[in-house]
Amino acid sequence: LLSFETLVLFLLQKTNASLSVCLSYFFNDSTSFPPTKSALSQARISMCFKVFKRLNLWVCQVFYSQMKYKKWKGFRILAIDGSTLRLPNHHSLEGKFSKHAFGAKRTVEHWMSRISFLYDVLNNTVIDAQIEGFDTSEATLCDQHLGFLRKGDLVMFDRYYASHYLFSVLTHKHIHFLFRMRDHSWKCVKELIASKSTDEIVDLEVYPYSKVAKKIPGNVARKVRVRLIKQVSRSGEIRVYATSLLDENQYSKRCIINLYKKRWGVEEAYKILKARLDVVHFSGKTIQAVQQDFYAKVFLISLTAILKTDIKPVLKTKEKTQNKEKRILII
Repeated sequence: LLSFETLVLFLLQKTNASLSVCLSYFFNDSTSFPPTKSALSQARISMCFKVFKRLNLWVCQVFYSQMKYKKWKGFRILAIDGSTLRLPNHHSLEGKFSKHAFGAKRTVEHWMSRISFLYDVLNNTVIDAQIEGFDTSEATLCDQHLGFLRKGDLVMFDRYYASHYLFSVLTHKHIHFLFRMRDHSWKCVKELIASKSTDEIVDLEVYPYSKVAKKIPGNVARKVRVRLIKQVSRSGEIRVYATSLLDENQYSKRCIINLYKKRWGVEEAYKILKARLDVVHFSGKTIQAVQQDFYAKVFLISLTAILKTDIKPVLKTKEKTQNKEKRILII
């Protein structure tokens, strides 16, 4: 039987090669024959996927408590964003995930999931990751990330996350934020676009009898002061951002706009997960295999980012040689 430690290490080193090849390569130094695919399936049934979540949480705690990490004006810069992931075809996925058809004809259905990252864009670590059914909204997954935020963080969001609920909750937790706003969903945004102003501070207050008001906890203020910043590109495209950084002298308009560009780091994290780590080539088809492989790959993203933090490039020194005429050549 495979031991717990051996199973964890194997799942972390699993490549996109066939499972038989990976088993043979991993156990090539062993005196006995490598375990079969059936033996691997039996061993992983009793292992909870949360072991990789705990490992990721532990290395992040060590990193942020004992090492010097990158900050922006004293803030830890985080981003929350979601994506989707196609899953293998297996009946065990039915309880948590669902099938969906895409494309023009929509004749073929695939098992799909929705995933979400709480990502440190300056240090390239995944602080928290979630995988749920495709029907789960990104806002619901975002709520699960909020418990991992701490005072002194600054969180960036895409335009689809902006809500009175997040404005109020983040302000109550003393966590700064930076949202890109949707142009036609907010009255204050429409007024800023129509005006000549490019930087305004407004008070947003939720309607007391709305669904959003009922969602906000009773001890959280319904009225929040935010700063709206308008950006007009050379092509005439207008973008509006909302932030809790109200001091215009310390945080200039250009400074805020350039900061939001760093949100793209979370998109690169998904690229690493799907393209480089090739997470869609799961080592099994069951729900246990899917969750184990997903969180194992997430842990690898954080671990490799932390391990390379102190690595500094070595500059090549120029070597001096002599030719036949004894002239010094610099290579």
